[in-house]
Order: sequence, then structure tokens, then C-alpha cells
Amino acid sequence: MKLYLKGVMIATAVVGWGWHSSIVGEASNYSARRANSVRLVWRHSMGRHAYHTVKGARYSKHLGVKYSTNDDLPDVIWYTDAHEKLYNKAKRTSAIYYHVKSGDGQHGGWIWRGYLTAGILNGKNTDDENYEKVTSDDSDEAMTQKMIRYLGGGAHSDPQTTAKAKEVLNRSLNGQYHFLTLQELNPYKNDLSGKDFVISQNVGAQKVAGYSADKNDITYFNLLTNSGISTPDRSFVGGYYIEPRVDTLTLLGMYYAPYSDFFGQKGLTRDNYFDDVKIGVAVTKLASGKYATSVILHYPKKFWDLVVDD
Repeated sequence: MKLYLKGVMIATAVVGWGWHSSIVGEASNYSARRANSVRLVWRHSMGRHAYHTVKGARYSKHLGVKYSTNDDLPDVIWYTDAHEKLYNKAKRTSAIYYHVKSGDGQHGGWIWRGYLTAGILNGKNTDDENYEKVTSDDSDEAMTQKMIRYLGGGAHSDPQTTAKAKEVLNRSLNGQYHFLTLQELNPYKNDLSGKDFVISQNVGAQKVAGYSADKNDITYFNLLTNSGISTPDRSFVGGYYIEPRVDTLTLLGMYYAPYSDFFGQKGLTRDNYFDDVKIGVAVTKLASGKYATSVILHYPKKFWDLVVDD
């Protein structure tokens, strides 16, 4: 099946990955009820980052197969290579899962990102060596520029789009727009207290397409519209985030990284993917010590007819 994308629908494309439904050394435990309880919103590749966890379990990409609980390998470092967003039909909530593998490649699966802790067990961050770290003493502008450079693919900031990103960030922080925390969105989860909600992209496209949006999606859509961003034209991708640690800011880059499925179409390559995309990023440190970020990407028309094989 081929999905013809329009503007920011790029971000909601369903990508068919080649991972097998079983992992060496892990028993299958299939549940049709669990598999049918969720709907795939999007699935994309992502950068290689290190995590550890003893919480939750590892699943197949649509949660149908439960490989094992994560406490069976407490000392393993998990490395990411993809992520996906699943919509829970009954609870009307969404969750993001990371696809991870152990260093030796013998274990892996999809883990809800809320169960993952960045870095190895001694707290040292083991992300890619070429990945430019953001430090807590960086200025807002320095953090912004590092995030843009992390995107790669010819990414560069656009003054007008950056101004809009700053406007969206200021509007989001002035008290007029209230975003629910993870605890408020998922009251049945006992381990989310104190964690802020992270909005992940393409809300305009979702509303245009009739996507069953949650309260934060609708709030963000209204925020963009009231900031003069014409989301119904399907050419914008955006996100508003609050993160507790500065080192998580660069992880936002993986949500917007070049999609390798599009390389070769209309002359797109890994090096020029963002050449014609107008990018705006704004970051500021809050009085609470947390970091608020606004990201906006304005795609040109040449992206509108890109094709993804599902």
C-alpha cells in the first residue's frame, strides 16, 4: 500500500520496518486483545541513544507479542533505532514507544519510553560520540543552535520561522494555554507524578485529517492558529515541550530527523533533506529549572507528493 503524503502528513506516515516479530532467546506471548486495542499513528527511525530500565516489558511493534518483562535483564543497556506513537482506542490516549536492542543484538523490542532512563547504570551518557551535547550552562540561543545542528540534513534556522517559534513559546508560557501533565492524561498510571507532558508534532495535520485528538492536541492546534500559523494548509510540523533535564532537549531532534524513506525522491538526500525547509526552534529555561521548547518546521510543496511504502 502506498500512502501519498501532503505537507506535514509526512510526520504521520506509517513506515513499514523490517524487524522480525520475535527476538532470539525471548519467548512469544501473543495477545490479540492487546494488539487490537491500539492504532499506529506513526513510526519513524531515530538516532542511537542509550537507556536502561527494569520497568515494564518489551513488545512487538504493535504490542501483539510480549517478549519479556524488563526486570529479566537489569544490567543491559538498550540502544534505540526507531520510535512509534500508538493510540489507545479505549482510553483515547497516545503513547510513544522506542524500539531498542541490546549491544550484542540478542535482545530487543518496543518499550514505552516512560519506563526508560537515559544513560548507562552509572549515569554516564553513552549516546553517539558525534552527538553534540547540550549543557546546563548554555544560553537559550546556544541550546537552540545545537538542536538545529543535531538535525543534520542541511538544517538551518529561518529568521521568520524562528520568530514564530518564539511567539508560540511565549504564548504557551503566558498562562493562556493550559497543557495537561502526563499524570493528568494518564491518571491510571502510578509512576507519572511530577512529569510534564511532551507534545509531539503535526497536530494541524491530525485535525485536518479527522484524527481523534486529545485535549493537548487541540490546545496546541489553537495555539498555532492564534499565532498566525495556518495549520490547515498541511505544510507545518510543530511541537511544544517541557522537559525536566537539559540533556533531553537534543533528543527532540530525533522526532524531526530526515526520513530515509524519502531519499532519492525529488533529489532528496541525507545531506540536503532540510535545505528548503524553514526551521524555527526556541528554548528557554523556566524558573522551575525545567526547559521549555518550541519547534516549527515549514515544508515546501516538493514534499507534498513524496511516497512511503507501508
